[in-house]
Amino acid sequence: MATKFFLRTKQTKGTANIYTRINRPAFGISNWYVCTRISADIESWNKAQKSTKALNAYYATDEGKEVQRRLNMVEAVIRDSFESGAIASSEDKGKLERLISEIVNEQGIKAKEETEQRKKEREEKRLCVIANYYAHFSDGIRDKTIRQKRENKIYQDGSVTVWRVFGDYLNNYLKIKGWESRTFEDIDKAFADGFVIYLENLGLMASTINKQITCFRRLCNSAAEDGKNKNLTSVRVWHERDLKDKEKRAEIALSDEEINALYDMRLNGIREKVRDIWVLGYFSAQRVSDYTKLTKDNFSETKNGVPVITLTQQKTGNEVVIPVLDNRVFEICEKYGYRFPKLDKRDINRYIKEVLCELSESVPSLRESYRTLLSMKEREKEEGFVRMEKMLRAGVKLHGDELKYYKKMKAYSVAHQSGDKLWRRDSSGYVVKFKWELVSSHTSRRSAVTSLYETNLLNEKDIMSISGHTTLKNFEGYIKRGAIERAESVAEKLAKAKEVKLIKKEG
Repeated sequence: MATKFFLRTKQTKGTANIYTRINRPAFGISNWYVCTRISADIESWNKAQKSTKALNAYYATDEGKEVQRRLNMVEAVIRDSFESGAIASSEDKGKLERLISEIVNEQGIKAKEETEQRKKEREEKRLCVIANYYAHFSDGIRDKTIRQKRENKIYQDGSVTVWRVFGDYLNNYLKIKGWESRTFEDIDKAFADGFVIYLENLGLMASTINKQITCFRRLCNSAAEDGKNKNLTSVRVWHERDLKDKEKRAEIALSDEEINALYDMRLNGIREKVRDIWVLGYFSAQRVSDYTKLTKDNFSETKNGVPVITLTQQKTGNEVVIPVLDNRVFEICEKYGYRFPKLDKRDINRYIKEVLCELSESVPSLRESYRTLLSMKEREKEEGFVRMEKMLRAGVKLHGDELKYYKKMKAYSVAHQSGDKLWRRDSSGYVVKFKWELVSSHTSRRSAVTSLYETNLLNEKDIMSISGHTTLKNFEGYIKRGAIERAESVAEKLAKAKEVKLIKKEG
């Protein structure tokens, strides 16, 4: 590059246009300062001018390569303009500047397009990596730029949390295996089996493992729809297991009698508020994320005078209209003037158990035992309790918070007659808990669906229109009827059928 280029600025930071100076005495041209319309980083450019080595180092960078390429084009335009006679006198400076501007802009646009294309190709390749695509997907569902593809609905907070938990398991699995750079092309049956084994070794419940399998399959599907996954096998190897009852935590529903007794309890303070909001959840058949956010605006009447609760479910975005089925709803509304206490899920889960534990002294059914499974945290808690017991038997003394924590667990163990464990076991070794212990913020919804179903007055679609369930499979999971109840129902139906036949025969 024979032509000398330089900056004309006193600034030391930022960017500035590069100039050249033209002297052509034969054309009557002296000291034309011509702007190339090419910008450069001031610090980088000035540093490059200190030596040939520094200049070569600058031209080896991505920015420097582009600047050099475009300056070479400017130099060629200047040379060719004079040699062809396009520039013939001192009056042609404006013409030369236009020629330079045109070639620089044209090439600049082309270079920008090429740069963008290379960037796009690098990004395409980067997102074929499982961990990178998950990070892209996770960011998108949080900031609402990625939506559920079929319904074009945003991912609600609950779903975002599910995906965050899945991401923790996914990234830990890839890290343990040293597979952070693995792409969707690497997913086969052995990969999927390994992920499931990893989750099993963590001690996760089968239902939790199924959730992670579902997420992985959906991630592979999403990547395929975005063109980042061309491996058809990757979407076929994920299969949730059909769970047996013994592989699930117990899910119970309160009976109408238990609900009535709960409603009639004399309570005060936080326990009264929790009971009232929980019961409101029961009468509305909604999730805790919905029934804890009810306001007066959710209550209205149809044109025929039917009182209803209308809301858009937070988890699904579905709009539901719930007929008010019990006047006690209005008793709760009037009690708080429709300004319901603001409670979070943790408060409800804690205090509803306390309330029902007290109620179980007068309602024996709440002290019935149910087989269940311990969560991973509960297993860790029990293991800690057993370890402390062994330490104490070995003469080790506990102090401070550790001793306080142990005493609390020991009191629970003694009250539940759990022996050397924290939770009771039945004669077959299964963990058992009282019914009241299994109640949570979600039990109100499950109890409502079960109660509506057992009236035999509404069909599945009627109840689903109230609960907001969109699939029969999910709906049926809410109907908590044991084998004995189902057997009794079958017997009752058969008896009625026989009675009808006999009547017809006699007639």
